[in-house]
Amino acid sequence: MKYFPLLGKPLKSDELLDLFETHDVEVVYEYDRTHENLPDEYWGKCKDLGVQFVFDELQFLKFIYIHLTDADGFDPADLSASDIEVFASKLDARSHAQKKGVPVVEGRATFLGAERDWIRLEFSKHSIHYEFRAGILALVTVTKK
Repeated sequence: MKYFPLLGKPLKSDELLDLFETHDVEVVYEYDRTHENLPDEYWGKCKDLGVQFVFDELQFLKFIYIHLTDADGFDPADLSASDIEVFASKLDARSHAQKKGVPVVEGRATFLGAERDWIRLEFSKHSIHYEFRAGILALVTVTKK
């Protein structure tokens, strides 16, 4: 699957409708229940492909979460034929970014008891966030800027 061309697409675009129909994806509307002036969003989980799509309040695709481990009920995504580069380690991602002159932001955090080591590559129109858990690439997040 090619992910980058999907970024910024409307929820009701032919490409996304076809994908969602093929994989029986239910789109959920999430509104600001707590009155904190948070924007509404829409999301759909395609668990068999290991992917979650998140749309902004105007229904444009903003985030793509790609699960590479069988966590949270998702099957691991197969990125072998995708347009997402996969790295075995944070060091490999950093080296690649330096060779290509791509700015990076890095960090480490403990979330829900799990240590998460991450690096984000900042491109002009999107960013790619790689999250490693126990040294294994577990989640890739593609974000439209």
